[in-house]
Amino acid sequence: MGVKRSIPSSEGFNEAFSNPDRKVSTKHFMLLLKENDLGYARIGVAVRKKDIKLAVQRNRIRRKIKGSFRVNISKLKAADHVIFVKKNITDDSAVIKKELENLWQKIEKRI
Repeated sequence: MGVKRSIPSSEGFNEAFSNPDRKVSTKHFMLLLKENDLGYARIGVAVRKKDIKLAVQRNRIRRKIKGSFRVNISKLKAADHVIFVKKNITDDSAVIKKELENLWQKIEKRI
C-alpha cells in the first residue's frame, strides 16, 4: 500500500514547534524540520482558522503544499517537515507554487 507520509498527531507537531532542528521562512510559509528515525520524510501542515476563515481556502492551501511535497519528496531527507502558513497568504496558485519550490530549495541547501 505504501508509506503514510503525514504526521499523525499533534505530538509530532508539538515536537517540531518546540524544538526544531532547522527553520526556514519565506514570505508566506515557515518550515520547521525535525529529524526522525523512520527513514522517510513526513509532512504536516498548520493553517490557523484565525488567519484563513474559510475551510475551502485552508484545504486548498493544504492540498497545494502536500502536492508540492510529493513532487519534491525524493530530494528531502528523512525528517518531519511541518509547514506553518502565515496569515498574509495569497490565493494566487502561481505565487504559492513558486514560493513552495523556493522553500524546498532552501531546505535542500541547508541539509
